[in-house]
Amino acid sequence: MNYLRALPGASMAVMAIAGAGACAAAFVFLDAIDAAFGTALAAVALLIAAVDLDRFEVPDIATLTMFVLGLAWTQARGADFEAIAQALLRSILVAVALFAVRAGYRAVRNFEGLGLGDVKLAGAGAAWLPFPEIAITFLIAIGAAIAVVLGRSIVTGERIQARAAIPFGTFLAPAIWISWLARVSGSF
Repeated sequence: MNYLRALPGASMAVMAIAGAGACAAAFVFLDAIDAAFGTALAAVALLIAAVDLDRFEVPDIATLTMFVLGLAWTQARGADFEAIAQALLRSILVAVALFAVRAGYRAVRNFEGLGLGDVKLAGAGAAWLPFPEIAITFLIAIGAAIAVVLGRSIVTGERIQARAAIPFGTFLAPAIWISWLARVSGSF
């Protein structure tokens, strides 16, 4: 059962408003290059969130786009080869770590608890963020997912099922953008 599909407000209009707000926030708080990359990141994050909410699928092309944009942003900021190599290494390490969590959960529970698309998305997001912000990103995404599932349960009176399907990319993709914006704008 998808606990989020029945939520009101998960429409394209809400996504468009969120996208416009993200774009405005980027151009208010950031310089032109960061704002342009931030707007692109927000657009990709919202696309991923919408598709995952609708189909429980994180599109590979959107994940690849996020990853390539992250490397391009790193380069556009005047980074040297070492900084780009560090972004690549972070992406690999985060994806491998999440893949291990995915495999461990499956081995213990005999149930798929984390999709491969979420693993790839986390790796793509790591191209944008240093390790401390990656941890914060996961806290934001997990906290938001828990809050939404609990809130829906309270409103509808339905019990939360142990094997409930929750489209984690719907929370992780925007959390990547939020963490990136907070870091680049100096909030972190």
